[in-house]
Amino acid sequence: MRQSTVVIGWVIFLLALGALGLAGCGGDSSAVARTPVVLEVESPAAAAATATTTVPQVPSRPTFTPDPNVTPEPPPVFQSNKLLRGAKPVAYIDDACEYLRLRWDPDNAAPGTIIVPIMYHRVREKPGERGVNEAYFKQTMRKAHELGFQTITAEQAADFLERNAKIPPRSLMLFVDDRRVPVINKHFMPFLKRYDWTVISAWIIANTDQRPGLWERIEAAYQTGHVDVQSHGLRHLYMIPGTPKKKIREELYGPFPYFEEHFGYRPVAFIWPGGNYTPYAVRVAREAGYRIGFTIFPNGPIMFNWIPLQKAERKVDDPLLLLPRYHANSVKEQLPIAVEMGEKAKAQALAHYPQEAAWYREHCGGELPRP
Repeated sequence: MRQSTVVIGWVIFLLALGALGLAGCGGDSSAVARTPVVLEVESPAAAAATATTTVPQVPSRPTFTPDPNVTPEPPPVFQSNKLLRGAKPVAYIDDACEYLRLRWDPDNAAPGTIIVPIMYHRVREKPGERGVNEAYFKQTMRKAHELGFQTITAEQAADFLERNAKIPPRSLMLFVDDRRVPVINKHFMPFLKRYDWTVISAWIIANTDQRPGLWERIEAAYQTGHVDVQSHGLRHLYMIPGTPKKKIREELYGPFPYFEEHFGYRPVAFIWPGGNYTPYAVRVAREAGYRIGFTIFPNGPIMFNWIPLQKAERKVDDPLLLLPRYHANSVKEQLPIAVEMGEKAKAQALAHYPQEAAWYREHCGGELPRP
């Protein structure tokens, strides 16, 4: 009885306050609408007592209210001391509004998604042979799988780097340079089938036509669905200062007819022979339509709008055509470090989201999706 009396008293008090509010507003209904009443239930008993009272319905998913205490800040560049000495992260999207839109689109890759490209040539089975040790190679494959890596193709990598298309959070690119189909079939294929992975064959055109059965072997490997073939040049020409411009253009454009004939597509990636390039060669590669390119420098992992490059590479000003690759004989120990960098980049992005959302609202208009 005492509880009912208290409830009735509170209802009368609230009605009186409402009448005073209307009188004070001079009948201005817009003023009332701008002053919402927030009802808080402090205990189960109070909730039960007011259950029969008609109150405004609280939305189950309230809209995001900007925090006036948050100072808008542009997205920070993630930094790491685990990159190769001399390497610094470079952004390549000039429009910060577009970058933030792509970064936080829920249909795109999540912040902290990494790509680890690895360069292979041979797998050494016996002492004295060249290439990565066979046992170390197998350990690397197993370690990558244990850490949750999944492989992607060159086209998937290009889509991710250009527009943050969704790829596995821990993505791996396995390259076998030159025309080493036996290396792919013998050493890589068991892992490719076991883990449903893909390897990228960096293919040289050169004298393939004069090597009986060579086209048939790479075509058969491609048909397995586990081999992505990309361009390693027409003649594996090292493009260095002094290389004739005509030769550079032949090296970059020359593979196209062969790829179209044997695989039905133009390559999207160019793997620089010997890791050599010139600013002119990079411009021609861009002109030819290559979307990404790879060197031999193990600067670190790759993230969206975040490419670790050395000083000489930064001067060229086309990061997507000078992407780094880890070396096969030292990458196993680098895999956990790359994972750690991705996790730290993700944590920083999530922590800084309120500032980025406020900056986007102020400079770009609209709202960023909440993570």
